[in-house]
Amino acid sequence: MRRLIFILLSIGVFLTVYTISTYAIDKHIKLPKEEYRLIDSLNNLSYQNRRHNPRLSLEYALEAYKLATAQGNEKGLGFAIHNMGTAKSLLGNYDKGLEDLIAASIIREGIDDFDGLVSTYNNIGYVFFEMGNNEKALDFYEKALDIQKEIGKTKDVGIILNNIGYLHYHKQNFEQALSFFHQALEVNIIDKDERGIAASKSNIGNIYRNIGEFRKGLNNHLEALELAQKHNDKLGIIGIFKQISEDYIRLNKLDSALIYAQKSFDLARDTELKVEEKNAIEVITKIYEQTGNYVQLVKYYKLLNTLKDSIYKTEKADVLSRAQVLHELEQQTKENEFLVKEQQINSQRIRMPYYLLVLAGVLIAITIGFAVFIVFATTKVKHANKTLIQKNQEIYSQNETIQSKAKTLDEKNNELKSINQIKDKLISVIAHDLKNPFNSISGYSEVIISEFNSYSESELLTFLRIIHDSATKGNMLLDNLLQWSRLQTKTLQFAPEEQSLYKLVVDELFFVQHIANEKDITISTNIDENLSVFADANMLKTVIRNLVSNSIKFTHSKGSVNISGQANRNTAIIEVCDSGVGIEQKVMDKLFSGQSGVTTPGVRGEEGTGLGLMICKDFIDMHKGRIWAESQLGKGTSIFVELPNKTEYPHS
Repeated sequence: MRRLIFILLSIGVFLTVYTISTYAIDKHIKLPKEEYRLIDSLNNLSYQNRRHNPRLSLEYALEAYKLATAQGNEKGLGFAIHNMGTAKSLLGNYDKGLEDLIAASIIREGIDDFDGLVSTYNNIGYVFFEMGNNEKALDFYEKALDIQKEIGKTKDVGIILNNIGYLHYHKQNFEQALSFFHQALEVNIIDKDERGIAASKSNIGNIYRNIGEFRKGLNNHLEALELAQKHNDKLGIIGIFKQISEDYIRLNKLDSALIYAQKSFDLARDTELKVEEKNAIEVITKIYEQTGNYVQLVKYYKLLNTLKDSIYKTEKADVLSRAQVLHELEQQTKENEFLVKEQQINSQRIRMPYYLLVLAGVLIAITIGFAVFIVFATTKVKHANKTLIQKNQEIYSQNETIQSKAKTLDEKNNELKSINQIKDKLISVIAHDLKNPFNSISGYSEVIISEFNSYSESELLTFLRIIHDSATKGNMLLDNLLQWSRLQTKTLQFAPEEQSLYKLVVDELFFVQHIANEKDITISTNIDENLSVFADANMLKTVIRNLVSNSIKFTHSKGSVNISGQANRNTAIIEVCDSGVGIEQKVMDKLFSGQSGVTTPGVRGEEGTGLGLMICKDFIDMHKGRIWAESQLGKGTSIFVELPNKTEYPHS
């Protein structure tokens, strides 16, 4: 019996070996070394094109993916899927990019491709950072760093350390960020990577500036600039010029700051890098604002908003183009997968005769080995099920993360739409409303200069009053624009204190009294001189000035404007009441929103922007207060502002 089993087993093993050998020969015929080299070449081309042409990179990766899948080349397949995920991420499709990168990491981990796994983990960290998940990003950066240290290689270590440092810098953990940037600098020095050294020194300079060591920050940026200029790295030079300008601003050397900001702007314009050009202009406007050069400030504000509008249109076109590209390539992926499956089916049909020849031997071998299989089957199934459950849990967790990030991206898109609406309004204000008062000033002053002797003293006085009114209006509008800009960039200081409401109102009426006098409008106050409010003085002055100016604009000659204030138990209420034309209900519904269609001409045709009321609403919201309006057509309007007392204020 034993001899019979041995004979049967020998026959089964022989036939099985024969089958495997035949299959291997067939496979060898179909897998020449040239096809392996072709897969490697396609993957390398995809990797080289990933930054300057991600669409072409994705096309190369898809071709490599098709060949590697058909030939069973796991290493090539892992590299191809890695390149697909990287290209999709650079095209803005983070969800699909993340799915591919995670799949690539599983393949590379399974075949011990540690060099490739380091790169994949680093890219997964980058995608998570772009999606706003800093914890996941740091987790994968550290995994990549651990593997690289374990295999004892320094390749890409500087990049990973810089990425970890920038993540901490983004979270304002400056001490930890500085530590990682110094580690990256050491690795780059060892590798003699001068561009990496320049990047590390620039990052270190940023940290020193943010912690108040401005001179150290400047020295690091100057060293980084020297290396960047050595390699003619124009993008790096533009950024470092800007950083040096920021250093000089902190050192209160505004002349030097302006020189480097202008260099950054000029080089960015020469190389047609609009985003970098915009960044340089933002620094230039900051310098002119601090030096009080409002002529240049207005000039560069106009240029900045024109540039932002151009960038927005370009980005919008790029987004649509990328969406079309991804749709086309996704269709191509599906077609490639279908062709691969069809090729596999055809290959199986070709090999069918071999299987028929050895089927009897295989059945004998299976019969003999079945008893042994039963012994180990239960243990293997349990282990496989446990592993499968763990993988399913990981996939479920990853899907939840992806869905959460998709929801966050939708919210960000809605927020960007709202910001763009406000931006369009600001551009309209600068392009039209701010230009009008300056045109009046320029026109009337030119008339006075050219024909001074031909006008009487009363006529000249009339012209000067028009110039003065235009300057006042322009100054008020410019002040509103600057306040709005600081509010949007979160650089506006909010410092509430106890204020005398009576004194604050009287001081502001000084600036608008002459406008009321011209229209023969009476301005009165009804405020207890001892009444105090807890508020930021500059913000509340802006609110009162805008509300009183609006009341004057919409009140006929011989009319009146009254400002009153009263203290309640927990709040103070300010009322600006006029005897003007009143407000229609459809305008009332969106009065403080800054939307189009809100503003109407004044009684003398004065045009408005709606920006002043929008700023009033934002300022009162910062005080945790309320602002609302009550009006009757033909009888007048009352605007109410309610501010909490100091004891009720949340941040006091």
